[in-house]
Amino acid sequence: MNDLISADDFIAKAVNEYSDTIYRVALNITKNKDDAFDVCQEVFVRLIKNKHKIKNADHLKAWLLRAAVNCAKSSKTSAYVRCCVPLDDIAEQGVTDTTTDKTLFESVMSLPPKYSAVIYLFYYEDMKISEIAKILDITQSAVKSRLVRGRNALKEIIEKEQNYD
Repeated sequence: MNDLISADDFIAKAVNEYSDTIYRVALNITKNKDDAFDVCQEVFVRLIKNKHKIKNADHLKAWLLRAAVNCAKSSKTSAYVRCCVPLDDIAEQGVTDTTTDKTLFESVMSLPPKYSAVIYLFYYEDMKISEIAKILDITQSAVKSRLVRGRNALKEIIEKEQNYD
């Protein structure tokens, strides 16, 4: 972190720049907008506690994405979530307003989390396979396999939707 920027400015800049991305990653994993907001808050609380560990802007983004994935996974396994039935409120998306984009995004979100996460990071966040592997703590070949399987599953979903129309 640059010593010329105050800690408050650093946190404010990180929140302004990455809150939407963190929210979308969290929503992708939790499938619930309220849980995704909770994950966002937790990620930025962790950033406040660990800001001294951030080396540069690239490290900040990777750190925040990794924290978001970890927090979202933890929130899905918490006792509270295991004992509650979540409301089906995935209507909120972080994509453009065109119908095609919304339909595609909803289809991506309907995939199992291990596939939707890699597809989201690859296509919506324009991340490289190596970056996704680091963030999800899996091998690059696992990322490639999940991309292929996720694309195939997405293709099946889209074909089914087109057959119903």
